Order: sequence, then C-alpha cells, then structure tokens
Amino acid sequence: MTSSFPLEWKTWLANNLARGVPSTSLAARLEAAGLAPEVVWETIRAAEAHPAVTRSREFTGRLGLLESLLETRSVLRRQALPVPRVERRSRLSPAEFFTEYYRRNRPVVIEGLMEDWPARTRWTPAWMAERFGDETVEVMAGRDAQELPDLHADRLRREVPLRELLARFDGAPANDMYLVARNSLLLRDAFRPLLEDLRAPEGYIQPDLRGPDRVHLWLGPAGTLSNLHHDHLNVLFCQVWGRKQVWLAPSWETPWMSNVRGFYSAVDVLAPDLERFPDFARVALHSVEVGPGDTLFIPVGWWHALRALDPSLSVTFVSFEETPGLNTCWREGWLGATPPEEHR
Repeated sequence: MTSSFPLEWKTWLANNLARGVPSTSLAARLEAAGLAPEVVWETIRAAEAHPAVTRSREFTGRLGLLESLLETRSVLRRQALPVPRVERRSRLSPAEFFTEYYRRNRPVVIEGLMEDWPARTRWTPAWMAERFGDETVEVMAGRDAQELPDLHADRLRREVPLRELLARFDGAPANDMYLVARNSLLLRDAFRPLLEDLRAPEGYIQPDLRGPDRVHLWLGPAGTLSNLHHDHLNVLFCQVWGRKQVWLAPSWETPWMSNVRGFYSAVDVLAPDLERFPDFARVALHSVEVGPGDTLFIPVGWWHALRALDPSLSVTFVSFEETPGLNTCWREGWLGATPPEEHR
C-alpha cells in the first residue's frame, strides 16, 4: 500500500520523524490531508524502521545538544555584553593580540599597523589606472541582478580591463561589479610589483607574502556588499583606502543564521526578513566602521558582512605568526566518529 503514498508526503514524513515529531501527530496531519489511515500507519511504521531515518534521529539528537550548548554561550555573552561592540586598540602588541584576541576568538580593530605601507599613499585610483589600467582582471559583474551573488561567483565571472572597474568609482553606489579575493590578483606577474608596497604586520603575519593564498586584494566602488558569511580561517583585514561598514556575529550564533549553503547565510543584512527568517532576530550583531589605516581581526567562524561606504581597497592576510600551520582552521566535518563512506 505504501507505493500509493505520494513522494512529497514521504519526504515530509521522513524529515519530521528525523526531527522527533511524534508519529501520532504526523498521522493526524496525513489523515487530514485525505490519506487512508491504514496506508498512513503502514508507511509510518516502514519509515520509522528505515536505517536512514534511524540514523538521522541520532544526528538530530546530537545537533539538538550542540544547539543548546551554543544557545547557552549566546545567553552568557549577552549577560556580559548587553550591547555588542568591537574593541578598538592602538598599536596592539603581537603578544597581546595572540593572547587576548586570536586565541580567545574575539574581533578587534587595530590602529597603527599600516603606517609604513607605501600602498597607502601610492595606490590611488588614478595611479592604478595609469600603471595597470590596460591589464585584464577578473571581477564579479551583474551582482545587482542576482540574489545572493556570492553564491554564484562562477556564473558572474567576467574579465575586464582594470580601467573599466576603476571608472565605476565616479558613479552612484552600486554592488554590480567587484574584484574579490578569488581573483588572486597579487599572484599574477603583471601585478606582483604591488607586493613591494605592502608590509606584513610585524609579529602578526609571516613576512613572506609571495606564497599562494598568503595575501588577497578587494577592490570596488561604493555600495559593494559581501553579505553574511563565515570563513574557515582567521583573517586580518586591512583597509587601505575608503571606508567599510562591517557587521559581525559570533560563531555560536550559527544555528540562527539560516546557513543555506557552504559558508553563506540567506539573510540580507541590509534588510533582514524576520517573517521568513524569524530566528535571525535573536542574533547579536556587532557593527563597526573601518577606515583608511584600520586593521580588523575577523576570528575564525565569526559571521560577517561588509559594505563599502566609499570606493574601497582592502587587503587580507591569513598566514599568522606563532600559529601551527599558519592559521587555526575550522574544519567542518561529521558529527559521527567516522565519515559516511565508512558505514558500509
């Protein structure tokens, strides 16, 4: 008889059984939808005995425990800091940075780490247009027409002369074209001279900037937006010129971030739809503005969104000193002791 049971209702049934909803409640709903009671109960019994549902219930229970722990952490944090804020420090020593912020997974804005950068005075839009304007760069274009554009980077890839991107800086704020880290611009032969104008913050970052994924560049007009996401690494974010508004939420707020795919949230930080995403109302968002010469430490796992208030150029580092493997990573994995391919 279960062969006559609609597939969409089977999926609904399996999901709710995995979540721990009582079978009597599910049966009442299915019978109210017009399904015969004998078919409903036979399908429920078969679903409850299915290995996929049984295993899913185990994972759901573990997830519930983890969410409860994270919620407790969130409540304690709110008791300690009723108004979320990001500290601002001047000339923070590397030793204090690693002790108080890196290892404690706390964000901080640091002033004074970029005073010796030639890039801060040399890298004007006019100079970049004159020196590199004819060089082709990869941008994400057409972002304004795409919901959650960061999820569709491959679809939005486009190569343009750098001059074309820089010309956008004179227009109205827009999120349509943005040069992002995936471009790996500073590793290309034509742009490698730019590395000479950067300085790895001494004691914070490994001095060798020429290895893969050691340093990245972000460039775009006012209005560019990287919506809510988290990284699997700690990031030192350096604002060369322009200003950016940054929103941050601690890693333990993850269950309420509507994490749709990969590292991204479905919530629009500029206009959260609380009817669609009611859990987001409980998230403790920190907000801070970073300007020229500011360095923001974004701890691993912290959710963040960044919006350019002016034409903006930013540089990020991920190769930290005093850190095994150069960074402490969030290696997302399975709740079980072994990955699924080992359950034969």
